[in-house]
Amino acid sequence: MTARSSYAKPTATAKKLSALVLAQDQPTLDGINQGLRSSFELRLVSSFQQAQEYLRQQAVDLLLVEAHLADAELPELLGEMANRFPHAPVILLTGLSEVDYALDAIGLGAADYLRKPFTMGELRHTLSRAMERQRLRRELEIIRSGPARSLASVIARDTLMKEVCHLAETVAGTDVTVLLSGETGTGKGLLSRAIHDSSPRREGPFVEINCAAIPATLIESELFGHERGSFTGAVARKIGRVEAAAKGTLFLDEVGEMPLDMQAKMLRFLQEFTFERVGGTEKLKAEVRVIAASNRDLGQAVRQGLFREDLFYRLHVIELRVPALRERREDILPLAEHFREIFSAKYDKPVLGFSPAATGQMMHHAWPGNVREMEHAVERAVILCPGDVIDRLDLATDSLTPLSPPAPLNEPEHGPRINLDIPLADFLAMHERDYLAAQLGQSRGRISRTAQAAGLNPKTLYLKMQRHGLRKEDFRDDGDEEK
Repeated sequence: MTARSSYAKPTATAKKLSALVLAQDQPTLDGINQGLRSSFELRLVSSFQQAQEYLRQQAVDLLLVEAHLADAELPELLGEMANRFPHAPVILLTGLSEVDYALDAIGLGAADYLRKPFTMGELRHTLSRAMERQRLRRELEIIRSGPARSLASVIARDTLMKEVCHLAETVAGTDVTVLLSGETGTGKGLLSRAIHDSSPRREGPFVEINCAAIPATLIESELFGHERGSFTGAVARKIGRVEAAAKGTLFLDEVGEMPLDMQAKMLRFLQEFTFERVGGTEKLKAEVRVIAASNRDLGQAVRQGLFREDLFYRLHVIELRVPALRERREDILPLAEHFREIFSAKYDKPVLGFSPAATGQMMHHAWPGNVREMEHAVERAVILCPGDVIDRLDLATDSLTPLSPPAPLNEPEHGPRINLDIPLADFLAMHERDYLAAQLGQSRGRISRTAQAAGLNPKTLYLKMQRHGLRKEDFRDDGDEEK
């Protein structure tokens, strides 16, 4: 009695997986076509050139290759698969005398091999085993990358954030382009990943590019890749972020910083999802879902001539505005507890909670750096806390002065919060801190730009930042650098 294969044919309503089959003899192609066409969308080719051309145009879930000792093109084909479709297994079909060669190819990235001649049952079993291994490997990568980031895991107690998550959940099941707007540090990147992880593309790649962190001369190569010799230093072909995101999601962070000439090329890509590598002439296709984010008002940027109107409307199909932390006050304490748990575990410190004084301090702080500022503040507090409860003073170190003190409990529900129990000098100092923090947030931590906006010279600004415990790093996006 033979063991039943775990390979299962798709139901009538299930979407078939796509498979590219490269075989140089017709009987092999005919046999595979006959045996697998009910389970896969098959593309049959008979040369490495045809296979590579197809891979540059279409995404695949599986590659079957009839390999021979003389196939010098095989390593290049395996490299193409590894770059473009890292989660798609490659199965080698090889003769008895070529097993050692097949094992070498496995070292280059092939998932498994099958000796010829083989039965269709043996082929299905090999495919099932390889695809199951790839599935488990993918799950392990997700586990290692951190906790689940689905929309259900987003902290949203406040009504404003609940509405954002509800709309995000609605659009996650579609391929519609989404524009995330909001101040620096509000969590636009986290929300974009949550949309991806809640979408049908969750098994595909999530590829991010920060348009503000890449020089204008390199951004086209980063997005679309380049061919060997296309410019000085291009010693090999490079796959761009667009190709790497095939069958997944491409996240364009700080899209408002994209140069105008690059905006035109991005518009052409979004219209047909085709592109050319730098230095190349071949038109390639990448089937991706695009999510963009910006802390700038793109509508105003359009009116100022800094952003293309046609690209704006292409991106602005669905806009989700992520509120600032000061606008979602019901989320302040849950977020603080979330970060406390994370950093208590990270640094192996049994910090159990926050004192009432620390809680009041956090609730009445403006959080100009938003969630990122809170994350860093709680991390420092966990590290420096001498006991098992974070107190108000733990949120203040030599590099972080106390946050704005709580307002009197008997003040009106609306109107400015003014603490009359402190000297005028202290009051002015606290408001100076909030003003500088807001300017730093607006410029994403760029000292020269902040100094110009505040009417200060950079040296004076640095001294004031040091006095108020402000760090430029707290207001920057990951990977952003001083310009």
